[in-house]
Amino acid sequence: MKDKVIYLQKGFWNQLKSDTSIAGLQCMMNVYEAILDANLRTDIEDEVWDSDPFLMLLWKRFVSHQSDIELFEDISIDKPNENVEDLSAIYLTDINTSECNTLATTYGIVVVNNTDLPRKEYLFKGDGFLLKKNTICYEDRYLQFKQKICYPCNSMILIDPYILSDKKNIGRNLFYLLDAILPTKRLKVVFQLSIFSMLGNKNSDALNVEEYHKEISDIIKAIRKGLNFILTLYAIGSAEEFHRRMIITNNVLFSADDGFEVFKDNGQASKNASFDIVLPRLVGDNRQDMSNYIRWIKIARNRSNKQYEKHFCGTRENRLFELVR
Repeated sequence: MKDKVIYLQKGFWNQLKSDTSIAGLQCMMNVYEAILDANLRTDIEDEVWDSDPFLMLLWKRFVSHQSDIELFEDISIDKPNENVEDLSAIYLTDINTSECNTLATTYGIVVVNNTDLPRKEYLFKGDGFLLKKNTICYEDRYLQFKQKICYPCNSMILIDPYILSDKKNIGRNLFYLLDAILPTKRLKVVFQLSIFSMLGNKNSDALNVEEYHKEISDIIKAIRKGLNFILTLYAIGSAEEFHRRMIITNNVLFSADDGFEVFKDNGQASKNASFDIVLPRLVGDNRQDMSNYIRWIKIARNRSNKQYEKHFCGTRENRLFELVR
């Protein structure tokens, strides 16, 4: 299984190379650093690999088994194959922006062309935001930060031991979080969501998992009419391996060191909370972002496989689990 797939069309690379401005060179370096660590799939011709100094270095890494490259005669990006590799891949393409947006919203994938690239440097750098405790009223809660946290996605794992430890957090926090991050249009594939949390204080309400599942499902149906989704809810204990709070999608690692249960009834933050968002396939692994991404998918998958049957509700399906062995 290849978990770091990036599709790179030759037209994208040619346009990238043609921009010799400072901004263009920065974009080039961002892309080059991303593809160094990728499972790269490209239709760049042989003669270009022999003459392009960037690609020559990349090919040397491939020959010495430091990079992973697959060459194709042609790569057409009109729809991804409906397997986990392609539905989790990043697409660097020469199609127009309208087509990029259509693919992104139809399949929940990240599709970027050269027109968008200078405006989307954050894709290669990461993003984030802070909340100030008891000083600001965040009326829209997570929706106020939707531009920072809403990326195309088709599958998601939410890990937070405390987001459902108080059932009121469904309305105070989870509702707004899902409204900010879920796909805004119906996908061509089933959206798969897995949530790991205590149900009630110290998981005291674990046997009512179906009740929680129905309430969350009803929220998704209300805020995303027509979205075809599968939700699996897992009741976890307080002293388990799930000591981190994060959202993992097919594109994003969204970390919440202070948890997602941060908003009070009046919209103020109960903590000085920080949130970090990265696309690990594009930022590389210098900070261990990709390693962390894969590690927590594996932890979630392993727990799903051994979850006590009375403490979960749903089908346990999530294509992200297929990314790990």
